[in-house]
Formats: sequence, C-alpha cells, structure tokens
Amino acid sequence: MEENNNNNMMSYRQKCIDFGVHTNKFLLAKMDTREIEKMMAEQIREVGGSQWLYKDINKNMKNGIFDPFFLREHCNLYSWRETFFDAHFAGNSWFTVESDQYGEEEEDYFSWDDPFTRFITIPVQLTQHFDSVLALATAKIEPELQWLKAKVYFTNDEILGNEAESKYNLETMISDLNEPELVIPEGFLMGHSLRDHYDQVDLSFSDVAHIVVEVYQKGPKKLEELSIKAILKNRISIKQLPPSIQKKVVHGMYAIKDSTPKNITDEGKLIYEKIKRVFSKK
Repeated sequence: MEENNNNNMMSYRQKCIDFGVHTNKFLLAKMDTREIEKMMAEQIREVGGSQWLYKDINKNMKNGIFDPFFLREHCNLYSWRETFFDAHFAGNSWFTVESDQYGEEEEDYFSWDDPFTRFITIPVQLTQHFDSVLALATAKIEPELQWLKAKVYFTNDEILGNEAESKYNLETMISDLNEPELVIPEGFLMGHSLRDHYDQVDLSFSDVAHIVVEVYQKGPKKLEELSIKAILKNRISIKQLPPSIQKKVVHGMYAIKDSTPKNITDEGKLIYEKIKRVFSKK
C-alpha cells in the first residue's frame, strides 16, 4: 500500500513537470524577439555599456564564477534580473516541484510564495536560464490562451541557488559577512561555521576580502587594483605583466597575511579582521 502511495506521488510530480515542460515549450515558440533585444540592451547598460563585459558576466553566472574585479557589475546585473523576474512572474504565475535532492518524503509541490521555494528557484533562473526567462516573459499568445502564462514551470536547485545568492546578490553577501563565526543550534554539540558556508559556495579569503572592501569602502581603491580592472576591461593581454600582478589577476588582490586595508570604514575593518580569523581556522 505504501509503495502504491509513493508511486502516486511520483506520478503527480511527473505530471506537473510534463505539464510545465509542454506549456513552456508552447510559450517559448511565441517569444517576442524585438522585445528580447530591448531587454538585452538594458542589461548591457547595467554593466556599463560593454557588450563584451555583459557576455563575460553572463558566462560567469552560468558557471558560478566569482570575479572580484567586476563584483559591482555582476551584482547590478543580478539585481536587474531579479526585478525583471518579479515584475513579469508576479504572484501565483509560476510553479516548481521537488527534484531528487529532497528525497521521497518531502512535499512534491512547492508554493511560489514560500521563501525556501523562491531561494531554490529564482536565483537558478537568473543565472542559469535567463534566456528562457526572457523568452517566456515576452511570449505573445492569443487572449483565450493567456491563462497559460500563469502556469510557467521553473526548475530548482538548492545548491546552485545558494551559490548564486552568495556570489551575485549584494544584500545576501552583506548578510553573510555579518553572520557569526560559528552557530551551534540548541541541542547540538557541533555547529555550522561561516567558513563552512564560504567553502560550500567556493569563495576564497581573497574573494570575501574583495566583498568587504567593496561594501565598506570609504576611499579610493588601490591604484594597482584600478589598473588591473582597466586592463581586463580593455581586454589587454596580461602576459607582459610582472608575475606578481598576474597572480593577483587570477587570485585577487588580498592575501590572509596582508594588513587590513586602510580605505574601509571602522565597521569594515572589524569585519575584515573577523574574516581573517574565519579563514585562519582549519
């Protein structure tokens, strides 16, 4: 009897997915190419007007790459996409269902307004599938079929969602910086450290240090960092640069042995020191 119930749950899940896939396929065929071109132009403006930089950032988001020298531009694009998503897929206009990540005992249908549902779904769509998001949002269909635009299906992934939020959502990045170094839930002997989180989302000490400096900056950045950004922005080869500079291009400006930067606020200095402690622990 229990086996039959599991089969029924799985069949319901699959029916939801099949319905969503077929609906999306129909809507994608109705996308408005001109409208998509306008939205692409807006995104390019968000990153400073460089088409090359937009393509690079879009690629980074798909691959989960954190670029410390264009941190602000990545966050600006992510924020624009989040606003676009909320404007075009407001209310109960989309759904998602469980993936194999959550096991058979979890609910198989997630409510769109549940914070966890949004966390595992929207960041994935903003980074991995935004071309499809644009196409679905601009679909032009007959009035009698408009109800289909309120049945859009989006996939979800908790791991990718967590990583995207931690690398491209400035509010989440600031929130992470202010988390305690170690949290031990009541009734547990072991806890979850801030270092654990940064390891999970693949952010190094230098990456997090760049975030601190970006958020708490009170003076100009180092001339060396500004020069590196200009070199990268103008697509100049780094092969002729000194090895020490090439290393910073690849690994970032900051090392855990370095002194705390002077061009950040007092609050930023406290957080920078906290991050040094976090990454010094093994």
